[in-house]
Amino acid sequence: MTNTQPPAQPAATTSDLLMDTAQRYAVAQRVLAAVATLAQNAADEDFMLAPEEVSAALTPFTSLEPAAPAGAPGQREQGIRERIEAATEGPWFVSDCEGRLQVWSEGALEHVVRDEKGTITGWSTPFSWKPGDLLHEVDLDTWDEGVDPEDDLERANARLIGHAPQDLEYLLNEADLLRRLLAETLEAYNALAARKRRAERELQRLRTTEDHAPDEVIR
Repeated sequence: MTNTQPPAQPAATTSDLLMDTAQRYAVAQRVLAAVATLAQNAADEDFMLAPEEVSAALTPFTSLEPAAPAGAPGQREQGIRERIEAATEGPWFVSDCEGRLQVWSEGALEHVVRDEKGTITGWSTPFSWKPGDLLHEVDLDTWDEGVDPEDDLERANARLIGHAPQDLEYLLNEADLLRRLLAETLEAYNALAARKRRAERELQRLRTTEDHAPDEVIR
């Protein structure tokens, strides 16, 4: 069976969530640097800040407490990886031609034609094949999508099956990337929390040395 189809739209390769997180992280770094510069300038010029201004500025810092480390991949994620490895190697391809709906391993297709993006635009299904090459098969009453709702549901199911290896690998890779990003963020957070504890100890030492009361505002 031979067929051609228009090239599919390329799937997004970058997570909007990751992009947004990275942008926010970069902005936070710039804000922290600006705050550090402002604090240094205030110290150099002996600015007289009101106690409520100091409290408002330091609240995010003084409330820091060490955070737990990022978790490892869970059992469900590990199970997904094991099921992918045990199944027919992807990618898979959906063939919808003349009422025959099939999901094939791409490696089993013959006379494959691809466009400049690597999308399959022409193919032939094999005359014979080995177990695992043909993953799903349904005979439809219609040849064209949009004619019969039940046939269209079968087509939607086949597309879900056909894209499963690539979609699952993408989501697992995104989970790994988010886990690494979370671990880096927690590491930076805990370093800041440690600096906070050191600053508190130094402040207490200075209060004791200068004979100030624990709650006294030092100007």
